[in-house]
Amino acid sequence: MSADIYGQDIMLDEDLQVVVAANGELVLTEGPATGVQDIKLALFTYLGSLFYDTLHGSTVLDWIKEESTNATRSAFTVEVARCINTDPRVVPMSAKCKIASWDDKGIKAIASWRFIDETHTSNIIFEVGENSLVKEVIEDVNPR
Repeated sequence: MSADIYGQDIMLDEDLQVVVAANGELVLTEGPATGVQDIKLALFTYLGSLFYDTLHGSTVLDWIKEESTNATRSAFTVEVARCINTDPRVVPMSAKCKIASWDDKGIKAIASWRFIDETHTSNIIFEVGENSLVKEVIEDVNPR
């Protein structure tokens, strides 16, 4: 059933490069791993930059140079949650975001949500910063 909900995609590594098996074939994601990868990509795709889906993506990169104030921290966490909540596989309004750190180098955040057919929460830790525009640090807090 989960393949019907999640579909499949070409697996990307932590550098967002295609994962190739030893035999030269592309490795595919399946199940919740596909959803997690899609959310990672949405967070780091600038909102409106895809001509075929202008509602896809987020504006989290806008906060890289912002000062850490209550207003900017709140706006950042709301934007992360908004982006995740747009995924149709996510339980509506289940996405949350907490700031782990915010300094002149960037922002480290923890995002969590629930997929509609899963009983556990999915989590990622990610960084947004001047040096992480291309290479983000993203990991599943609850590896399987």
